[in-house]
Amino acid sequence: MKKKYVEKSSRKIPEKRLGKYAKEINAVFEKHMAIEELGEYSSEISAVLNDYNRKSTETTMMVKGLRKSNQETTNRKTHQENLANIAVRIAKGMNRKQNQNNNVGLNCDIIDIMARNHDIRHTFLGHSGEWWLSNIKEDYGIGYYCHNALGPRELIYTNQVYNEIIEMIKQSNPNIGEKRLKRIKNNLWLIMEGINSHNGERSESEYHADVTKSESDFEKENLYCHTKKGFDRTVIPATPEAALMRLCDKISYIPYDMVDGLREGFIIELNGEYINVLEKLGITSEDIQECKETNHYEKIARKLQTIFIQDVIENSTSDIIKMSSDISKLLHELRNINNRQIVNFVVLKEDNEIYPPAIRRFMDEFERIIEQENLLTELKNGGIPKERQEEIKSKYKETIYEKFIQYICNTNQADFNYTVKIIEEATRQSIYDEQEKARDIVRNHESFNMSADFPNRDQRIQAYIGYYKNKDLSNYTEEEKQEDVETILRNIGNEQKRNPLYFNMNKRIGLELGAKYLSTLNDIEFIELLKESGIIDEIKYKSLTRKYREINLYDEAYVHENWKKIAKEQEKAVEEK
Repeated sequence: MKKKYVEKSSRKIPEKRLGKYAKEINAVFEKHMAIEELGEYSSEISAVLNDYNRKSTETTMMVKGLRKSNQETTNRKTHQENLANIAVRIAKGMNRKQNQNNNVGLNCDIIDIMARNHDIRHTFLGHSGEWWLSNIKEDYGIGYYCHNALGPRELIYTNQVYNEIIEMIKQSNPNIGEKRLKRIKNNLWLIMEGINSHNGERSESEYHADVTKSESDFEKENLYCHTKKGFDRTVIPATPEAALMRLCDKISYIPYDMVDGLREGFIIELNGEYINVLEKLGITSEDIQECKETNHYEKIARKLQTIFIQDVIENSTSDIIKMSSDISKLLHELRNINNRQIVNFVVLKEDNEIYPPAIRRFMDEFERIIEQENLLTELKNGGIPKERQEEIKSKYKETIYEKFIQYICNTNQADFNYTVKIIEEATRQSIYDEQEKARDIVRNHESFNMSADFPNRDQRIQAYIGYYKNKDLSNYTEEEKQEDVETILRNIGNEQKRNPLYFNMNKRIGLELGAKYLSTLNDIEFIELLKESGIIDEIKYKSLTRKYREINLYDEAYVHENWKKIAKEQEKAVEEK
């Protein structure tokens, strides 16, 4: 069923007049009106978010900022600006078409805000840092990290930007009514939802917004992005503005990954595999030759983006954001070539030898400090008192833990409560996953008789699943969890070994607070922490900051098995189209 947008009006259309699609059409109407009102205060919203986006100039894209040799190589800031320009150009083009048909258009101001802040909380060392943090969190049973979900979490709970935005609007508009302010605050989640749903790694060519999504749906999705592996790839944007931004993310980074690969020497020049796709997209041999002669390939990237922009404008309608099938396939083929020839080589063996153990060590040390100083008790009781803050800050002043202590002392109640909620949900998900393993053992056990034994054993395991579904897990330890899972396994005549990485809930919360602090660092801050802690010396520091152009990448690159799997899935998705 296609979703139809209704014309702008001052009130909802009576459901009797709309028929069976009434709820959906009115949901479109309500979201459109909410986005339009937010757009009126876009300058205030943008000003607040910009203050939390200043680190993006030191945050890595594909090329690790510590190893880049070219100042023009893309960083998060330039990527976000490029994405905003692309998305707004498409929105304006679509609006011109839609105005001819008397349809409601997209809000360019809100698209611009979503785009300029969509990577607002990307981790250090790009997707590599994100994966390392996530893999270690998975080992500890405390969920996962997805950069798209970290942004809204930090903005809503850590920084509480909703209040800050409302105060900014009140200052700029002293006569604004409280009723309107409340309505604006209640709708700010739509911008955060756009950030949360922007993960555009799948090989999609069209997007239908989930217009019936509510704020509680968004909050649940953000929670599940932190607790369910791969969940971020299932999220559907709630508005056409967010859907457009998600598609434009790929239009922005894919051509510039290729350009950055040339700038940094991953590839010497555009080879046959690239040329074949580029010529199908309309890049002429003269274009390629000119770029080779000048060694300036940005012209090709800009021309590619113009081709993609025009294609989206031509193929999108008021109810769907879409690329043509042929152009979409070529865009994703270009991404897959980048994966094989460039992205596979951005992480070196020494990176993988140094960074993941360092992340684990810091998480452990931060958790030890939290436990040693009994900080969780104070955080649970409403926050660390001012006197206690001064005492603990003084104790760790001029140590490598000074900034971490400041971060923990600034933790507000909403932020801490959400962290606890994530750990409880991760624990619940971990229990469920292990119960599913037990179910598989039941089904596959050699001595298991399907007809005679399955009903009783299955019912027994189902009872455990039901028991934990609504259980308060605040004091539930990993040892208790393991004992319960082993009880299930004993009931089916097969036992597992105790997992040595299981710990109690307080330890898990401490580890998560440590990981969350690390995730706020940019590339420079992270490697400086390694130097200050003695994990690396000056010689190793110089090695970790060698430029890609100085390195034999084929000898030193480290290609992670998980990345190989993702790359194969992406290639398969394109082949199946």
